[in-house]
Amino acid sequence: MRFIRDPLFVFIVVGVLLFAIDSTRQEESADRNIVVSKNDIRRLSDQWLSQMGNEPSSTELDGLIDAHVREEMFVREARKLGLEHDDVIIRRRLAQKLQFVVEDRALLEAPSDQALRSYFDRHQERYLFAERSNLSHVFFSPERRNNAAEDASDALRSIHDKNWRELGDSFMLRRTYTQATPTEIRRDFGSRFMTSLSSLSVGTWQGPIISGYGQHLVRLTQRYPARESTFDEVAEKVRNDFNLDRRTEANATELKVMRENYRIRVDR
Repeated sequence: MRFIRDPLFVFIVVGVLLFAIDSTRQEESADRNIVVSKNDIRRLSDQWLSQMGNEPSSTELDGLIDAHVREEMFVREARKLGLEHDDVIIRRRLAQKLQFVVEDRALLEAPSDQALRSYFDRHQERYLFAERSNLSHVFFSPERRNNAAEDASDALRSIHDKNWRELGDSFMLRRTYTQATPTEIRRDFGSRFMTSLSSLSVGTWQGPIISGYGQHLVRLTQRYPARESTFDEVAEKVRNDFNLDRRTEANATELKVMRENYRIRVDR
């Protein structure tokens, strides 16, 4: 144990302790400095503008800065107490923020027109234009009539292009549809109505056909068959889908790399 009494050893130990104490003091001192930069102020102002629709006044901006400083102090003191540990909300928020960082990094380089067209060619089935229909209808309510189907059949004998709006009962939805898809028609009238509509011819009043509401006379004015789209027609949707796939792929790649850097044990 003679080396303990060696002046050189004592000097080294004292030096290490002083360095550690000084480093701790510097860290504590740095942790007590809160700097609100110009970028911070600009960010606070922009957030106010996006929420309120106008630039903050001088008094409002002072209040935003004060709130920012107060929040920063609370965050630092909470970290000293270890309050961020084992908090489900904080854990999920951190994981979400990392996911956003990974996704944003994947989109730093804008896709080329060639890449988008190639993507479109590989996924053409996503961009088919469904069959669409132009139609008008007259509604006959079973709640307001003793026999809605019979009244509709009677009206069919006299209905024409000039008087059809005067017939039937008021309807809570539209009476005329332009380029409506089967999905839209099912949503508004139900599957039974859509099935009946598919068998109607174009140009004349026909019916009555049944919906979830009651009886209808229907005139199909035009039917557009399903078709493939061109790239120019769906370019924006292609770009959005392409970027969504890039984000998904970036997340999967990042997760794979992270798993390789961790040893995972599950105790059941």
